[in-house]
Amino acid sequence: MPLLVKLSLIEIITGILKHSDAMLGYWDKNLICRFANDAYRNWFGIEPDAMINKMYLWELLGQSLYQNNLKYIDGALNGHVQVFERFLQDRSGQMMNTRATYTPNFVEGQVDGFFVQVVILNPMEKKIVDNEHLPQKKAFLNPTDHNLDEVIQTLRSWIFTGFPSIAALAKKHFISESKLKRDFKEKYNDTIFSYYRMLQMEFAERYIAEKRYNKSQMASLLNFSNPSNFSKCYQKYLKDKSSNHHSAGPQVINYKAFIEQEPIAIAMFDIDMHFIAASLKWIEDYDLQDKDITGCNLYELLPEFPSQFQDLLPTCLKGEIYFDDGIVEKKDGTLSWMHWDIRPWYDDSKEVGGFMIMTQNYVPFRLSINENKEVLEILNKTQKIARIGAWSRNFKDNTTVWSKVLKEMLEVPADFTPDLETAISFYKEGENRDRAAIGLKNAMLNAKPFGGDFEMITAKGHLLKVKVAGYPEFKDGKCEKLSGILIDITF
Repeated sequence: MPLLVKLSLIEIITGILKHSDAMLGYWDKNLICRFANDAYRNWFGIEPDAMINKMYLWELLGQSLYQNNLKYIDGALNGHVQVFERFLQDRSGQMMNTRATYTPNFVEGQVDGFFVQVVILNPMEKKIVDNEHLPQKKAFLNPTDHNLDEVIQTLRSWIFTGFPSIAALAKKHFISESKLKRDFKEKYNDTIFSYYRMLQMEFAERYIAEKRYNKSQMASLLNFSNPSNFSKCYQKYLKDKSSNHHSAGPQVINYKAFIEQEPIAIAMFDIDMHFIAASLKWIEDYDLQDKDITGCNLYELLPEFPSQFQDLLPTCLKGEIYFDDGIVEKKDGTLSWMHWDIRPWYDDSKEVGGFMIMTQNYVPFRLSINENKEVLEILNKTQKIARIGAWSRNFKDNTTVWSKVLKEMLEVPADFTPDLETAISFYKEGENRDRAAIGLKNAMLNAKPFGGDFEMITAKGHLLKVKVAGYPEFKDGKCEKLSGILIDITF
């Protein structure tokens, strides 16, 4: 008898909870629904069985309402009871003044989730929606948003049966097809079918991760006639998610705040080379002041960027750091001897989320015959700051010019007049001289810039370690001039 009484009491309590007018629910620490009563159906049009152990909180609330409740959700997950009031619109269109209570649930001293109770304080007529007491709530009370929220719920309910036609959706929700597609695109920046496919893939990801089904079973469950089509959709979904999911994490926000205030040229990218953030110095160096770079691909925005980064990316995403120097030619014809540092950044789960690039422009110089003397004059003045020598070889008048600093670096007299062959002889015999000769030949024949780290032997026999950057000027398919710099890196 006691057992029967106990079961009867449980059934009574369960019935009370299930049929209560108040929304009663429980969401675990991962924001997955573990209990929901029938009131959720009245408010959101979703059966509790479709929520429990299946639905995330943000899926239920939608983007706008979830963002507005996020501080209370975080508060509950941090162990604090949250009580707040909110005007909500039910499925009939009536406005309700509600009070929500989020109560954390502790298991062995740790928050395991939180209980939700939403009670109606007093119903309000729909005409009150736009009065002066509710200006901050207008985003939630927009009839279009309400209709689209219902469309989303319909799409969720049909993820196993196949995509309903646009005509069927429009008819069900009393909206024209054109307005439905237009409003949906405006709010979600996506087509209805693409969004529906995303809902299917989210469901598949969750069930595959929980090992309830394998991919072949999911393809059948989601009504894919061809498993390979499901596999393609699923892989695309995972790729898109990987490139986008870092945008809101606390760690990413910290990185962005750090980068955007840095006085150096540094930028942050996701694993597919899309910009996440960049410092003002980077924006200035790469002339991006008038562009919205967020989400843009590095090479689509800056095609002149060194192509070797694409080859280095897989290594970087394994956690390795890479740095080097080289020549970068900008759109305006300016050459820069650039140092770059590329390294991974890590998301909140300690996984590599993408990479950062820091660049430092050592010496910018412009490839203009008319400006050659000015460049040499400017570079001559740098000897008090750094040992940077400049050189040029003009094939039209068969002359070679070395800056004063370069002559001092190679320990030759001030009146020394070099030729190309003599210049090559200063490179240390063997591998260094061979590389220099190949680089010069490739520049003159194929219009390729050249550079790298070399060892040279001065006129007095001293070893000199330098970084070299050179660039050819062509006219009518013929090399007219070579120009470049040498930077002393001997330590």
